[in-house]
Amino acid sequence: MDPAKASSESEKNATIALTLRNLSLSVIPPPSLVTQVARKLKLTRDPSKSPEASQPTLLDTSKATDEEANINKNDRDLRNVGINIFRDVDLTVKPGQVCIILGGSGSGKTTLLNTIAGRMNGPEVVTSGSIKCNGDKAKKFWNDGSVGYLQQHDFLMPFLTVRETLTYAAHLRLPRTMSSQKKKELVELVLLELGLKDCADTRVGDPGGGEQGSGGIRGISGGERRRVSAAVQLLTNPKMLLCDEVTSGLDAFSSYEVMKSLTKLAKSSQKTIVISIHQPRSEIFKLLSESDGQMVLLSRGDVVYSGPVRSVLPWIESVGVGSCPTGVNPFDYLLDLSMIDFASEAMEKTTAVRRDQLVRAWAERERSQTLVNSPTDVTILTSSGGEGSKNIGANPSFVSLAVDIIPKGSGPSLWSQIRVLTSRGWTNQRRDSIVIWGCIGECILIGLVVGAIFFQMERTEAGIRSRSSLVYAVGAIQAYLMLMIMIYRLSQDIMVYDRERMDRWYGPLPHLLSGVLFAAPPNILYPVVFSALVYYLTGLRDDAVAHFFWWLLVNTTSQFVTYAFAVMCTSIVRGFSSASLFGNAIFAFFGLSTGFFVVTSSIPVWLRWIKYLAYPNLCYSILASNEFTDNRFACPYYEQTGVWDPVQCGKYDGNIILVSQLGLKTNYFPNPIAYMACYFFGFLFLAWIALSVNIVNPTSMGSGPTLMDVFINQAMKFITRRKPAETTVQGNSSATSSNVSLDIEKAQMKETRLDVFSRGLERKDPVTIRVEGLSLSVFLSQFSWSFSGFVKYLHNKKREKQLLNDVDVVFPAGELTAILGGSGAGKTSLLNVLLHRTSSDLKMKGGIYFNDSKNPSLRTINGVCSYVRQDDNFLLSHLTVRETLQYAAELRMDGDLTKQQKHSKVEDIIDLLGLRDCADVIIGSSAVKGCSGGQRRRVSIGIQLVTEPACLFLDEPTTGLDALTAKAVVLTLKQIAASGRTVVCTIHQPRADIWHVFDNVVLLVTGGCAAYSGRADKVVEYFEDAGHVAPAFTNIPDFILDTASVNTRSPELEEKTRKTVNALVDRFNSHKAVMLESQIPAQPMGELKKVNPQFAHFGKAFPLLTRRSFVNTFRQKGLYFNRIFQPIIVAIIMTIFFAPLSNGPDGLTSRFGLLQQTTPMVFSGMLNNVAMYPFERDIAYREISDGGYSPTSFFFSFLVNELPLELFGSLGVTVFMLVITRMHTTVLTFFSFWVIMFGYINTGESIGLAFSTFASHAGFNITIMSAVISVFSLMTGFMSLNIPKFLDVINHVSLFKYGSLILSRNEFENWTIDCTDAQKLSGGCPYQTGQQALELLKFNGVDWNLYMGLFVTVVIVYRLVAWLALVLKVKSNRW
Repeated sequence: MDPAKASSESEKNATIALTLRNLSLSVIPPPSLVTQVARKLKLTRDPSKSPEASQPTLLDTSKATDEEANINKNDRDLRNVGINIFRDVDLTVKPGQVCIILGGSGSGKTTLLNTIAGRMNGPEVVTSGSIKCNGDKAKKFWNDGSVGYLQQHDFLMPFLTVRETLTYAAHLRLPRTMSSQKKKELVELVLLELGLKDCADTRVGDPGGGEQGSGGIRGISGGERRRVSAAVQLLTNPKMLLCDEVTSGLDAFSSYEVMKSLTKLAKSSQKTIVISIHQPRSEIFKLLSESDGQMVLLSRGDVVYSGPVRSVLPWIESVGVGSCPTGVNPFDYLLDLSMIDFASEAMEKTTAVRRDQLVRAWAERERSQTLVNSPTDVTILTSSGGEGSKNIGANPSFVSLAVDIIPKGSGPSLWSQIRVLTSRGWTNQRRDSIVIWGCIGECILIGLVVGAIFFQMERTEAGIRSRSSLVYAVGAIQAYLMLMIMIYRLSQDIMVYDRERMDRWYGPLPHLLSGVLFAAPPNILYPVVFSALVYYLTGLRDDAVAHFFWWLLVNTTSQFVTYAFAVMCTSIVRGFSSASLFGNAIFAFFGLSTGFFVVTSSIPVWLRWIKYLAYPNLCYSILASNEFTDNRFACPYYEQTGVWDPVQCGKYDGNIILVSQLGLKTNYFPNPIAYMACYFFGFLFLAWIALSVNIVNPTSMGSGPTLMDVFINQAMKFITRRKPAETTVQGNSSATSSNVSLDIEKAQMKETRLDVFSRGLERKDPVTIRVEGLSLSVFLSQFSWSFSGFVKYLHNKKREKQLLNDVDVVFPAGELTAILGGSGAGKTSLLNVLLHRTSSDLKMKGGIYFNDSKNPSLRTINGVCSYVRQDDNFLLSHLTVRETLQYAAELRMDGDLTKQQKHSKVEDIIDLLGLRDCADVIIGSSAVKGCSGGQRRRVSIGIQLVTEPACLFLDEPTTGLDALTAKAVVLTLKQIAASGRTVVCTIHQPRADIWHVFDNVVLLVTGGCAAYSGRADKVVEYFEDAGHVAPAFTNIPDFILDTASVNTRSPELEEKTRKTVNALVDRFNSHKAVMLESQIPAQPMGELKKVNPQFAHFGKAFPLLTRRSFVNTFRQKGLYFNRIFQPIIVAIIMTIFFAPLSNGPDGLTSRFGLLQQTTPMVFSGMLNNVAMYPFERDIAYREISDGGYSPTSFFFSFLVNELPLELFGSLGVTVFMLVITRMHTTVLTFFSFWVIMFGYINTGESIGLAFSTFASHAGFNITIMSAVISVFSLMTGFMSLNIPKFLDVINHVSLFKYGSLILSRNEFENWTIDCTDAQKLSGGCPYQTGQQALELLKFNGVDWNLYMGLFVTVVIVYRLVAWLALVLKVKSNRW
């Protein structure tokens, strides 16, 4: 290539110019298989290709240029096809520009960003139009990592600190030519730029980790997490940066600073930055207007405006809908114009007409019309008057140094990526001490139990059999236990990999190799602990030390192979439920192919090759060879005569035992280690292929259909044959007409839906809340994996972190109080402590008074309070909006109301919160497409509105909402307060017209101190008296937050702003007695009345919870049917190996193995529970803590939904393992086998319920539960014939003891083994009747009926223990 041309091409691609032309996206529900075939045969038409789809619509009346016509001539018009998400987006963003995407909740902002980022994939997604970067296809830039994407959901490692997270990101993405010192400086500058200095050494944690019932890891606040995600993307230095709701969860001060940083970054480094945003403050409009910023204004997927920010107001004026009033935030004005106001039916109609007029005007514009020559007069917009936003001197910042300190060059080398990923993974892993110590405990427990069962085995014939059982148990059972633990952990870790892989940070190879390296220490430690215990407790051969070291080496190698196998499972199948099912199925093939449970000659010929792929078989062979090769046991003839006779002592000769009885080779232990290494690298290679081929987007339209999903969906479509729903096009209302008068003022005079809602509110007894001297702190352990860290831990040295510090505030009854403060100031902590929702390890002092009741209990608080949390992750993802609210109403509303009255109230709330358009859309989640984030936020608020409590607390109710919806929500809260209720909410970025709705305001600052508590209309005067005057036309809450925030972006700014904040705190402390006294009623308020803290009794809650859970679960067809087919698939695999059973001596051995292999059904039940219960448990904890219902109601609703799955699953197991294998089948044996299998699966669920209730860490639970189940499985009697007495006593609480006896009696009683005369003479048929087999197992002489009764009793007891665990957990409030 010509060097000049190459240089020109390089300069061209150094920056990215983004161009969208007529970009549209629709979601088309996939047709059934029959429909697809009919379309292929042209027996029916394809609506997406029909002539109607190509007809011009209302928005197509304008004429396109020839160039655009050529671009779109091959594109389908998707506006009449499927569900339109957005339509006809035209946009140009040049390098150095910032573009914001503005619109209401559900307008398509996130979907548009996902499309630009290349994240909207799937057969149901269809796009038209073009996305070009520098005139080329955007795919080229997606693939080379030029596009960075800050997603709406944060995927971060919870045990890393903020500084560590950014440091590792810098080393992973910045050029190799940059020194470590420069990278460190850059990280520190980003910490300062985004205000993360104070939390830099705090671990990230999980969302909601600070509240009871969250089950998460406590860390930084939600706003701080958002800034950390933004910082990670800034460090990656992409050419184009996409940010989805970058300011959500941030206070107004932090939001403005983030936007300033991004604008400066775009200019200084010529980056192209596109941002979706909900409620930008007015200063951002001025900032973008002066920096040549671009914007897209969406309304229900239609474009209202797309072009320069400075030209939007002139364009709106030219349409004829009015002009922006002076002093009003232009963004708020634009959102109000483009959205439909659901305040009343009249307002809805008139605003819909206005919106359609704006959409029509933009569609009909002249394409050649230029908008850049009509600049907005931005002089009417003022910058914030807070001291915190003013710059002092020329201070170094990330955006000013970005170009200078980031030289051109290649990215980190493969070795550097492996080194950084290894360090990061090891740091995150070693701090998860619960899992580490849980795995060590599991190894010790299993080692001790196995050692006790096979304790000091004799060198007799029975000891020889026990040795063969032991080496199998060590090689297979321990590997299976560790496999389940690893699959769980890896299924969590791979979400971070998927996000970073989508951003092109690194490829599969460094991910896999680093995982092997940082997992190596525990993968060595665990088998060493386990192997050493087992080897010396069981008395294995001690004639040479080399045998012990080979024992250790084989078990350690097996651990590494198990790890590689788990990596392969999680790489092929995402999600613990599916990955564990996949791993279970394959491992069952591996385990059975060893020939230990089934005679090798009985295995079908076409399956025998599997043993060559089964690493447990190789491990078993090596360990057996290590133990038996050249090892002579206690032959009675030799002991009597002193002569080793090969005939008399043949069955005591280890070499003969290996060859004749076990079918293995002698001296097999050194060389096959290389074969184990081949398994290890083979599994990793398959994982590498899976990760290379299948790049998963964690924020796509969904997780993608599984094979089970496809099968079930097609079956349901064939069965139901529902009439397809008619599709409608959003925004193309037939009511649109330019002749309709837009009489907004007249519509506002009519009765609103809020008025109707307010009339239905009953008056409540007033509750005034006082907080006196409240302090809240957490003690952080200084333990680290070093000698000094261990010494500090032994001396119990902990660092105390203050969350709230001597807070005195009042929340008056009948008024709306807003809590303001920066991210991490303690707003959520204050709400949690007021409502008794803090974790038990937090230290609290001070007094909380509800009227005159000091520090009331949770039950008392639940009687008068409702709480809307900050996050919406605890909504059932597959219920629709209407169903969610209806179930809440039926559970929480007065029982005297009819169902129709409750549903009528729900419809009123749907209209009030503007949820009508999404009322029949599922809630969705981060992995399942459903409602938008703002819509989910409104649903959470609606759930609490149905209860009409005396006190309503809301944590950031407007986060994720557009300005108009946020205003409607706050007006609703005002009306609720006006009915005599106490309403308290935290809020981040209130618009000016919202601020005047608040009666009172509480201001929290850094360190959890109160800087103001009093009337909202007095706060400006209070700040003026303190020397802080708000400039004209300034949004008051923005001014307050700017003034009361610490700016850590430079030492000078930090020193000055910290002095300002401290002065505000000191001033409030000196005046608070007088200020708070005026808010407290003069007369005594009395104690809180005793109110029933539980909305729904058992008879009411149980059927509702049962129905709700069933609907939500059944719609997750893959998960629902996985729970049925997990045990059935295992049973099918067993049947393939064992069927048909013979009646000869080999059949006896195979029957022993088959009966032993029924015990894994308990594991199936446990794994099914772990995949489903923890999420429903966390929802139940929150609803129970809110007084929604009793734990018993939840427990039995879960039980009822679980029972049919267990019945069908156990029936399938019975058919395959009993009937098809040709075991003894009668009516009695069939139903008793069914009962036993049902009991096994049900008990697995019970064990999962009990452990998952007491401990929220799923990884720890799987570790301990697997160990407990395995201990009982080893004591069935099939693996070892001599169990120590103390273990035999413990065995009485194991249902395996009773189940194994019942199944053995069913099979072996009255059974005669077919033995030939030759077999009898040669000793090849040692047992000739089933009764002799029962005597060997010591199962004879026991009452069958008694043991069946004991089995059923034990199953019920396990479930009662699980119920008791839940009840005690709730009563202790320690979740």
